[in-house]
Amino acid sequence: MKRLIFFVGVYDTLDLFTYELKREFDALGYESMIFDVRAMAQSLKELSVFASRPVKAVITFNNLGFNMELHAGRNLWEELNIPCVNILMDHPFCYRNALDNAPANSVVLCTDRNHMRYLQRFYPQIPITGYLPHAGKELPGGRKPIAERTIDVLYAGNLSRSFATNIVPDLSKYTSFDARELCRRAYEDLVAHPFKTTEQSLEDALVAEGLKLSDHELRNIIADLHFVDLYAVSYYRERTVQSLAEYGINVQIYGAGWENCPWIQLPNVNFCGKIPAEEVVANMQDAKIVLSTMTWFKDGTHDRVFNGMLQGAVAMTDTSCYMKEEFCGVLDGEGSRGDNRELVFFELEALEKLPLLAEEVLRNPERAQQIADRGYAKAKQFHTWKSRALELEHDLLEHL
Repeated sequence: MKRLIFFVGVYDTLDLFTYELKREFDALGYESMIFDVRAMAQSLKELSVFASRPVKAVITFNNLGFNMELHAGRNLWEELNIPCVNILMDHPFCYRNALDNAPANSVVLCTDRNHMRYLQRFYPQIPITGYLPHAGKELPGGRKPIAERTIDVLYAGNLSRSFATNIVPDLSKYTSFDARELCRRAYEDLVAHPFKTTEQSLEDALVAEGLKLSDHELRNIIADLHFVDLYAVSYYRERTVQSLAEYGINVQIYGAGWENCPWIQLPNVNFCGKIPAEEVVANMQDAKIVLSTMTWFKDGTHDRVFNGMLQGAVAMTDTSCYMKEEFCGVLDGEGSRGDNRELVFFELEALEKLPLLAEEVLRNPERAQQIADRGYAKAKQFHTWKSRALELEHDLLEHL
């Protein structure tokens, strides 16, 4: 019964992940179909035929098709008795409604171990939860030597401050505490202590109010107020890139929301706007450094790191518990000669060191090449979509 259903059709980044995963499962001998939500009628016809024989699982990202119903009040995957594996690339508090209505035979996987623990605490009704790190894709064409690359530092990611403003709920509905003031304190706590999770800061702020809340009440408040997370992410994302730009390092930026930053007009900054995910990865092939920030994933990963490594660049990222366990990336310049670095770590609490780290890499192409080569080897062995397909098969699918 090595047969799978995959969902695509909303976000190009998630579609890229899906097609990579499908390709690896095809190589493992699975038969699969793609359900494209942009062609709903045709996909439903194909599903009717495909599901006439046993299917091992549905695999989807960020809830696409997760709550599908053909009959009101009846989840399709429960009706078809097909487990639905939902891989969340964002924090679960972004998806309260989808998770509240999770099918009884669902599996929800997270790219951060804190997110998994959040699910286990606040959604005990979901039968299987787990951790699945991001993965990277290696494009064909070989790896250009660091010394021959023309982009010094590449950063790809949106500055989501404006989006955060659009998802602020009606805070006046909270009468037992001043929600606006509480959010301000939680945000300041995150900025001052960037090792904390957003749910930690919000819960600490609520406890400081003397409120006694059930987990159900607490979960709903955290989901309502999670826009604080986006403000903290944007604050450190901008500060990270700005620190390099104002130091004079050449930076190429892809993504939305950067155009209003006052420093974006600096002559050493090349702001390219938003482009397709596949093109971003292709441009990493010409980058010496691929810069990443973890999107407030304090015990997880981001695909920027692995994509950068697999294109032969030096990955430079802030830390997480998982990344420090998995990689050797000295946190400052001391002891960097002759070390075994596979990437370069920096800490959000010490961003003043970041330009010096980047400068060290750019001024020493031979050492940079050694870091890039070690990073490539590590990512190639452990952090491709082939690795994730094997993990899913051995750790999950064989037991469904």
